[in-house]
Amino acid sequence: MSKPIQFQEWPDSLSVPYGPYRAVIERVVDGDTVYVLASLGLDEYAYRMIRLRGANAPELFSGPPEERELGKASRDFLAELLPEGTRCRIATERDITTFGRYVADIELEDGTDVTTALIESGHAAPYPR
Repeated sequence: MSKPIQFQEWPDSLSVPYGPYRAVIERVVDGDTVYVLASLGLDEYAYRMIRLRGANAPELFSGPPEERELGKASRDFLAELLPEGTRCRIATERDITTFGRYVADIELEDGTDVTTALIESGHAAPYPR
C-alpha cells in the first residue's frame, strides 16, 4: 500500500520516529549499516537496510588503504556485537541525507546502545543526529 493521501505532506511539527519495533539482525553491511527484519505490528514485517543513527564508521571501499582497514575492523566489531539472529529494538526515522535509508537507534536485550558501543570502542565517530 502506498502512503494514503491523508498522510502526505505531514507537518514537521508533528513528525515522530517510527517504532520502537522488535527486529532481528539479518546481516551487517559495514561498520554503521545493517539489514534487519522488523515486526511492524499487526502481523506486518519488513526487511530493511538501517543506518545507525549518530555513528559514522570508516568506509570499506573508498579512501586510502588505511581507512579501508579501519572500515573492515569496524564492520567486524559490529558483526561480533550483532551476529545474525540478534534480537533488538529499533526506533527509526527516514533520512534523505543517507540515500533515503532509514536511520535508527538500536538497543540490545541487555540495554546496550549499539551506537554508543561503536563510538566508545573507537570503531566509529559521532555523527550529527
